[in-house]
Amino acid sequence: NRETDNFIRTQEIFTKKCSIPVPADRIDEFKKISNNGIVALVYPIPELIPDAENFGFVNRFTDMDGTIRRVQLIEVFENRIYFNLAMIMLIQNLNIPISSIEVYPGKHIILKNAFNPVSNKIKDIKIPIDMEGMMHVNWAGPGPREKSFHLIPFYALIDYPIFADQVYEFFDNAGWAEGIAKRVELSTQIAEYNDKFNKEKSAAEKSKLQAELKKLKFEMTKIKLGYQKILNDQLQEMKTSLENNPEDLTLSDKIKSQEEQIKTADLVIRTEDLEDKITIIGLTATGSHDISSIPIYNEYPGVGTYLNTINTIIQEKFITRVPIVLSWLIIILICFLTGFVLHRQSARKSLFTGVTFFILLNAVALLLFMYLNVWINQLGINLAFLLPGILIIGSKLLNEESQRKYIKGAFSQFLSAEYINEIIQNPDLLKLGGENRQITTFFSDVAGFSTLSEGLTPTELVRRLNEYLSEMTDIIMSHGGYVDKYEGDAIMAFYGAPIPHPDHELRACLAAIDMKKKLRDLQDKWINDKEQPLYVRMGMNTGDAVIGNMGSENKKNYTAMGDSVNLASRLEGANKFYSTKAMISGYTYKAVADKIEARKLDVIRVIGKTEPTEIYELLGVKGTLPQKMYDCLEQYEKGLEMFNERQWKKAHKFFNSALKIIPDDGPSIKYIERCEEYMKRPPSKKWDGVYSLKSK
Repeated sequence: NRETDNFIRTQEIFTKKCSIPVPADRIDEFKKISNNGIVALVYPIPELIPDAENFGFVNRFTDMDGTIRRVQLIEVFENRIYFNLAMIMLIQNLNIPISSIEVYPGKHIILKNAFNPVSNKIKDIKIPIDMEGMMHVNWAGPGPREKSFHLIPFYALIDYPIFADQVYEFFDNAGWAEGIAKRVELSTQIAEYNDKFNKEKSAAEKSKLQAELKKLKFEMTKIKLGYQKILNDQLQEMKTSLENNPEDLTLSDKIKSQEEQIKTADLVIRTEDLEDKITIIGLTATGSHDISSIPIYNEYPGVGTYLNTINTIIQEKFITRVPIVLSWLIIILICFLTGFVLHRQSARKSLFTGVTFFILLNAVALLLFMYLNVWINQLGINLAFLLPGILIIGSKLLNEESQRKYIKGAFSQFLSAEYINEIIQNPDLLKLGGENRQITTFFSDVAGFSTLSEGLTPTELVRRLNEYLSEMTDIIMSHGGYVDKYEGDAIMAFYGAPIPHPDHELRACLAAIDMKKKLRDLQDKWINDKEQPLYVRMGMNTGDAVIGNMGSENKKNYTAMGDSVNLASRLEGANKFYSTKAMISGYTYKAVADKIEARKLDVIRVIGKTEPTEIYELLGVKGTLPQKMYDCLEQYEKGLEMFNERQWKKAHKFFNSALKIIPDDGPSIKYIERCEEYMKRPPSKKWDGVYSLKSK
């Protein structure tokens, strides 16, 4: 029948104009495209085919999520290669014979000797396609007029002949005749250049002509937009007048008329801007069936797919997808790099590094796409980072929380909260298992404690000790010291570990000075309460020691060990030979000599050591002693100088002068006894001035 005959005839026309045969020697190469499940092509409206100059198929494909990311440029059907409508429009615009197009499935489509209107060069345009004949579209989409495609309503094309003359007549009658001559001149020049451009064969000359045409059209557009600006300025003046005279109804009517005039002028100008442009007509209404989802818009007119396809090709901004093999190599590299970097950091640092790396990773992927049109598997690289990253950071956070509890439990009774938090923030400060470090060790003991305890009940003894130990411990911890242990009435502490304070010598001395002051307050209190006061001896020494967790697997104690620790203990006991309260070694004194007041007591050799040690009495902070103490020290130091020169009588005299100032000065009394002994029985000429202690 007639309808069938017409359909067959239109189908033949479509096949002839829209397709080329598959090369006979490459049929197997095109089989994958022909086996993609297509059973028929979507033809244009049959009634239009006989009169249309050209056309192409309009099949559209979406990804699994319903989004259009690719456009199928070719389709193989019944051993013929059919071209998408966008390709047909582009081929026609570039004046390329359809028969000259070369197709290589999985590689590219070659448009031979095409004049690219963007680069103004005649060259082969290679369009990358996959094995399905698809090209990834570089979407521009709707947006600002200067950055995207121009969208105008279709009725503007229909109504243009009606309104164009009226608009320009309005412009001219409104007193803008100075633009008429320029407009006519530019129109003539544009027509001449268009004619030359169409006839010119040289690509170089075409490029020059096109550049001139662009300038002329820009000048023409400026004149038209100038008209629009005048109309908009007039509209604003009318609105201002209406605000000042709201009762003027004629102004309201003029405003409506002006707005209509501006709208009409805008449509006329935008319609004229279509000259020499590729235009596509299609449905854009939200309720129409031709609305699609693309990567940058959820509701996008399907007709815009053709514009974006053509734009991607003539701009030659093809999206390059990273090959699968390289993509997997990147994923594996990121996975291993994530594990390597995060494993070597603490939980907090690894969390910061992870967030930073995640941001940088996605920023690089985005920049590669924006500026180089390289599409990397962003989901894959994110998973390659997130999966190991979350596992490592999560395990580290759990481990650090466990370590945090351990540190708090182990040190809360011996260190201030400030230093416990510092250790928790930086666990590297606390190396478990033992390490060599320079510290200042402190020992204290209550003098005559055994005798004192005999006169107290167990309850009273515990109360008195707890009162004393609590006050002393608070002072030690306030200066950053670590309380190692209590042995009855004795305290062992050290400074410089676990927190490596560079001024650990000064901290130890200042703590001892504060302890002496607090002890005097406690002694006054005990005396007022008619209780026997406690008298304490302190010893300090600076030197290397082994610090760390010592003990067994089931019972450990963070402590310090070494000769320097033993010497501090000996110095505490040595106080009783000089009737002093706090003694420091020469090693400690050298580090704090400019900060504290101390006097040299002697050079001694303690039990268990052969090397002599300088010892000093710790008196107070520099410049804070009573004047009589400074007067006493002046006489004492003169006496010590004479004593070392073996001038016993002169030394005896100076030490006595010191006693007249402070009658109970223990070191002066000790040296008076020695002077009297040496005056009777002088030491041998080999005497080195070192005093050897006979007991601890």
